[in-house]
Parts: sequence; C-alpha cells; structure tokens
Amino acid sequence: MSNKIYESGFYNEERKQMFLKGLTPNTLSTFSRVLNRAKMLEEQFGKDLYDFNIYEIEHLISYLNPRTMNSVLSSASIIQNYIRWAIEEDLRLNNLNPLDAIFGQEYYSKFVDRTNKLIFSKEEIDDMTGGLVNFQDSAIIHSIFEGILGKGYSEVLNLTIHDIDNENLSVLLRNNTKSNTWSERKLEVSGELISMLNMAYREEIYYKNNGNPASNLKAPTSKLISNDYVFRSAILNTKADGKADSHLILRRLKKIGEWYQQPFLTAINIRNSGMVYTANRLRQETGKFDKETFDMVCDRYNISKIKNSSDYNASRIRNDFLNIDKIIEIYGEE
Repeated sequence: MSNKIYESGFYNEERKQMFLKGLTPNTLSTFSRVLNRAKMLEEQFGKDLYDFNIYEIEHLISYLNPRTMNSVLSSASIIQNYIRWAIEEDLRLNNLNPLDAIFGQEYYSKFVDRTNKLIFSKEEIDDMTGGLVNFQDSAIIHSIFEGILGKGYSEVLNLTIHDIDNENLSVLLRNNTKSNTWSERKLEVSGELISMLNMAYREEIYYKNNGNPASNLKAPTSKLISNDYVFRSAILNTKADGKADSHLILRRLKKIGEWYQQPFLTAINIRNSGMVYTANRLRQETGKFDKETFDMVCDRYNISKIKNSSDYNASRIRNDFLNIDKIIEIYGEE
C-alpha cells in the first residue's frame, strides 16, 4: 500500500477514491471536503484517517471548525463511514471503529464553535436596532426577526404601505415562489414592528454609515426614491419600477454587521434567532416545548413542511438551533 502524500487532493489518494466511487454529486462534494481537510492531520500523524484513534478523530473534528451541531454530526458520520468501509476492506489495523462507541449528541456538543455568534437574543436585536439611525435599517432586522423574509427577501421587498394593517397589527406578505408568480399570507406582528415599518416608509433621506462622518463619503446622505414600497433604494440605484432588489438587503445587513462587529448577522441567522425567541415565548405561555410548538414556529416563519423540501429539514433545524437546550442557553430556564 502506498502512503504517497499529494500536494493537492487526498492523503493516500487511491484509497480515498475507492471509497468515494459511486457517490452522488452532492454527497461526493460533502465527503470530499472532510477527507481533503483530513489530509493535513494524516500527514502530521503519518497515517491514513482510517487508522485514527478517538483522540486523533477529535482533533480532526475540531480542526473542521463546525459552527452547528448538524455540521458536527455530518462530519462525524463521514469519518465513521470511512472507517467502517476501511474495516470491511481489511485496511484498518484493528476492527474497532472508535465512533461506533459514541451515542447521543452530548458528546459532540463540545466541538461546536461558539466563538462566532449565530443566534441573537431579543435583547441583543433590540440593542442593535436601537443604535441605528435609519428606520430603513432597523425595520429590516425586526421584520426578518418576526418572520418576514420570503424567497430572495421577496416578502420584505414586496411590502408596501398598503399592506400594513395598523388596526389589527398585521401585514400582507407576497412571497415570489417563481418568476412573476407569488403566494400571499397574512402575518400578525408586534406593534413595535408596525410602528417601525411606518417610520421606514416615511423616511425620505438615508443617512450613510449610520450617520457617522467618513472621509471617503462624497455625501453623507442619499435621497430615497418615492413610491409605495416600505424599503427603498437611493434614487440612482433603482429599477424602472422603483422596486429595490435583493442586493439592498444584503448590503444593509452587511454594513450593520460591520458596525456592530457581527460578521454572521445574516438574514438566515436573524430569522433563526426570531424562531428561538418565538419558541421561548410559546414555551412561557404553555409551559412546554414539544412537536406542536416546533411546528407552530415553522408555520409562522413560512418554512415549508413538504416532505423532502430543501426548506424544511426537521432534524437539521432541531439539531442546529430550535431545541430546548438552545432556548435555555439564550433565554434561561424560566
């Protein structure tokens, strides 16, 4: 058996290719990433991954720097399957797979990288939005946090002043499901968000850099286009119909993340944070967090429960953030 080390690809390339043969493109990509990252440690330890002991496997999982429980479990499963294959091929020095003795998620939780914040509490969201000069910015964050998003941010971008029901504290949302088609739904929201949406609509000037002077800015403000949409671009950055595109949301969230030194302040993480907050609120009302509560949260955030839908993977969502451990971590026992 050759232990040739390649400058690119895999350690012990021939064996890795034998293992990867026949995998689907999506699975191949995922498995290859883990095996490729393992190469550095295989070189360091002077042996193939299939001969790693439990401590060396732990070193590899930590090196992969997983940010969610789902990522940890996925990587561990790939390593476990690779070692199982090697045992069947009589390649491993013994017939014991170190990961076969590991049961439950508690063991794997220690590998989740918690240095990069992915879930924000309601208080942290309020602190961030409270420091923003433009309601055009703060209302975007609160909208997503309360369940307004849609494909390509379409529920946010399609929102007009006429869709806001001030009396009943609700909004009419349109989600672009396909080109030139959409689905509608009504969503009850907080009075706080209703007020912010109205203030955002009434804004005519956008203060750049959150109102702080910057030497590279030619003008500290820009005039917003006037139309019925709540969230609007500057006059020079609009389409013919005046509706903003998805880049508006991306740009604004990126800037806000930079101001607050939160590189993972993304729409998905804000939405997930809102889901945890909603789950906690329901837990306080009912005294429990069960499947019914879980489904209620997913319904509010318009996450489809169609079987095999890429938008809904109950196991992934539970493992990553929508679980009682995460709720208690963010909001405490009570």
